[in-house]
Amino acid sequence: MTELAGRPGMSGPARLERRYRRLLACYPRAYRRENEEEMLAVLLACARGGQQRPGLAASADLIKGAIRMRLWPAARPPRTVQTAVRLVWVGVAGQLAALITNVATAGSVRSAYARMYPPGAVAVVYHSVAAHLVADQVEEATAMGVLLVLAWALVRGSNLARFAFAACFGLDCLKMLQAAGQDAVVNAPADMAVGAVAWLLALAAGVLLFTGASNRYYRPKPRAVTSRHQTFGTR
Repeated sequence: MTELAGRPGMSGPARLERRYRRLLACYPRAYRRENEEEMLAVLLACARGGQQRPGLAASADLIKGAIRMRLWPAARPPRTVQTAVRLVWVGVAGQLAALITNVATAGSVRSAYARMYPPGAVAVVYHSVAAHLVADQVEEATAMGVLLVLAWALVRGSNLARFAFAACFGLDCLKMLQAAGQDAVVNAPADMAVGAVAWLLALAAGVLLFTGASNRYYRPKPRAVTSRHQTFGTR
């Protein structure tokens, strides 16, 4: 039937099967290997006579189920990991609000910086500060994207993501020290406060990710060892 699905004159059931398989391809490969044929049989059995396209409700359910399976692991993470990931989300939301505020107030920051220099140097300073602000905004947006990817990987039990988060926290510590020594025009008190809150949230999340319960969740599962007698049989 799969071969018929690719022919121009294929029958209605074959066309419907091919389109259902396209939707089922959204599911993880391991899940499809065990359940695709059974799911396909149920979908085809529930189809109306002469139906050639999946229904809108059935398509939405299949896509929603595929997204849920790809975003959330089968094993439920411990409470410490769940809390740590929520703290990461809160920190990202706060950074997003700060980024929007920085973009909205970039003009006033550039003007304030330009007033500190002689008229002949205003244009150069203005463009230099503008480039600096844009670079900071791009860096903040990239950091938020990295944190979202790490949060997704942390929920799914990636031990590498846990140490990558710790490395990102170390970089944040260096940035906090560097920002503390910069001019107050560039780093306003509100920005420093938002950065301090984000740093505290990251610190709490990092501590939770390395507790005993989290260590057990991220520890690689031992592979089953088959004895020699079970493998080759007794002689």
